[in-house]
Amino acid sequence: VERINILGNNVTRENVIRNQFEIDEGDPYNEILTSKSINNLKSLNYFKQVTSEIVEGKTPNTKIINITVEEKPTGEITAGAGIGSSGGTVSFGVKENNYLGKGMSLNANLTVNQESVKGIYSIRNPNYKNSDKSIYVSAQAIETDRLKNFGYKTNKTGFTFGVDFEYLDNFFLGMGNSHFYEKISTDSTAS
Repeated sequence: VERINILGNNVTRENVIRNQFEIDEGDPYNEILTSKSINNLKSLNYFKQVTSEIVEGKTPNTKIINITVEEKPTGEITAGAGIGSSGGTVSFGVKENNYLGKGMSLNANLTVNQESVKGIYSIRNPNYKNSDKSIYVSAQAIETDRLKNFGYKTNKTGFTFGVDFEYLDNFFLGMGNSHFYEKISTDSTAS
């Protein structure tokens, strides 16, 4: 393989795309590994279309691989509202699977109802510093106010962090840790 050219990536960084290749410049050309690299790119779900073209290189017995990608939107915004026997609920969320074109996934949600407020923020980097290890961090806060009806209020905050990695082919191991703090306040004058 004389050269691999990547075309069409305006948002996704080139290193995110190249990390999916099973074949690299300087390696012997292998059609199976080239096809697997294309399938890896398609499985990211960042692109509408991924195509490849193999052309003869400038030096004898070499190939140039031209890969063309067509990016697609990778984020979503959600909003919701509802009403039920316990009152109304409003929620809002943002999710991005290719944050800043770095291949990181970001998820933020906020839910508010008459008794509680709940917020969650999480981010995952699937290839931290090109180590093939995935790290994730999540922060959560929940406040439940039941002073009026039951005489107590709770605040729960915490975070989770961890790492995942491929131990064997398609066999992943991970470890993580969670820390939460909960505070309960009471009011003896509640009815």
